[in-house]
Amino acid sequence: MAFLFRCPECRTRRRDHGLFTQHLRETGHRLCRCGGYHFEHRPGSPFCVANPMSPALLASRYGASDEEVADIALELSLAPTPSSTKRRPVAACPF
Repeated sequence: MAFLFRCPECRTRRRDHGLFTQHLRETGHRLCRCGGYHFEHRPGSPFCVANPMSPALLASRYGASDEEVADIALELSLAPTPSSTKRRPVAACPF
């Protein structure tokens, strides 16, 4: 199985890194460089800053207990989102 490079915007795949970077240059598509990973990645990846659940995933990565991670995830899912971003809450409160 070959490693595939997937464009974050058009979701097309390239088998070769050279072809992938050529595609990015030609189309103007961008990868995220937020620092959540040590490499450029797809926006919204689990540890990307653009992912609404990234604080809970980062807490889990750095050794927080399961209860602490669940509390963080609950806070994130119930917190209102700023109107300036397109992010939406992970889950709506049923009450």
